[in-house]
Amino acid sequence: MRLDEKDFHNDVVRLDLLEESDRARLEASGAVKSMWDWMPVIPTGTSFHAYFDFMLALKQQGTIIPFSVTRQSDGAFAGVIAYLDVSRTHRRVGVGYIWHPPDMRGTVVPVATQMAMIGRAFGARMRRIEFPIAAANERAIRALERLGARKEGVLRRYVRLADGSWGDLAVLSLVDAEIRGAIDLLKDRVAEMQLA
Repeated sequence: MRLDEKDFHNDVVRLDLLEESDRARLEASGAVKSMWDWMPVIPTGTSFHAYFDFMLALKQQGTIIPFSVTRQSDGAFAGVIAYLDVSRTHRRVGVGYIWHPPDMRGTVVPVATQMAMIGRAFGARMRRIEFPIAAANERAIRALERLGARKEGVLRRYVRLADGSWGDLAVLSLVDAEIRGAIDLLKDRVAEMQLA
């Protein structure tokens, strides 16, 4: 299995490689406003279009594998997520650039999205999945810890953010059997949430 293989879905969400055609629906979503809370400065500027162009360029280089997320039940745009820093040699990958619309947070959509991403990484024989997250994003850190991810540390003043401030970066990870455990936990949560 490849990380960028097509036909990437489960009962709840479909993930498609981010394309130019996704620009308008992402721009129209609430992602543009909320992205300034966590996005790092990039060499080409801090506008939405600069970030979108940058993501497509990194995708072309193979540095990241970004996806748009669609809710299966109604075809609604459900966010974005990406594989980062893929190392097939060392069998490790990062998961980041995660954003879901506010009305979908706390629903089955984010859980099913993480299940898809972690499951595909496991299927691609990755032995380490990293989650680089702004250290100030305590809610996201707690959610990953509930999956079994371990916080490895905080890289202080690691990144300059779009608003000009400096941010600390927390690094969490799942390794080996922890990955399988997280997948099982996510499958159970998705099943529970679908029954509720």
